[in-house]
Amino acid sequence: MLKCLSSIRHSRFASVNSYRWTLVSLLSAIAFTVSCGKFFPDANSLVAISVTPSNASLQLTKTQQFTAIGSFGDGTSKDVSSSVTWSSSSSSVASINSAGLATALQTGTTTITASQSGQSGSTTLTVTTGGGGGLTISCLAGCTSSSGTTFIASSGSTLTFQAKDSSGQTVNATWTSSNANIPINANTGIVLNAASGTTTITATANGVTGSGTLTVQ
Repeated sequence: MLKCLSSIRHSRFASVNSYRWTLVSLLSAIAFTVSCGKFFPDANSLVAISVTPSNASLQLTKTQQFTAIGSFGDGTSKDVSSSVTWSSSSSSVASINSAGLATALQTGTTTITASQSGQSGSTTLTVTTGGGGGLTISCLAGCTSSSGTTFIASSGSTLTFQAKDSSGQTVNATWTSSNANIPINANTGIVLNAASGTTTITATANGVTGSGTLTVQ
């Protein structure tokens, strides 16, 4: 009888040990499968995104087309520009639409990013005035004489001024006059009913300035 009971206990312990090893093996197999998924991604999985051109420079009001290249688990790459989500870290410097076309709005630096399926790639975009110079002021209407940045007008006239950056692009400037008797509209650059005297007209846009001398006779 004792020999029989001993045999039964041995059989039960053997069964339990076998079950334990089977469970351990199963858990190991699951862990290995999960880890393989991390180190050996599916062939169709997006694993990285790169954005070109890299570290682009753009003049005010100009546009730049960016391209997103996706790298996949099977080692292939393809253009994913139309399926990624585009963003600009500083939308006041440059905006970017859903097709990856950026528009320069003011001088400065922004980061352009393309994102999809948990992956992202980015590059830097710098917006400049074009030549590094200031603004150029011109008198569009009302002046009797203009020579460079020197303007002459008749008393009582209405004058319209315009500002351009160093690339020749017209900019929306903020205007000031050094002579309170010859005020200029800050938003439009228009002088109404100009009084006699001399003033310095200054335009400021995107961190750069330009000025000219106006004499009203």
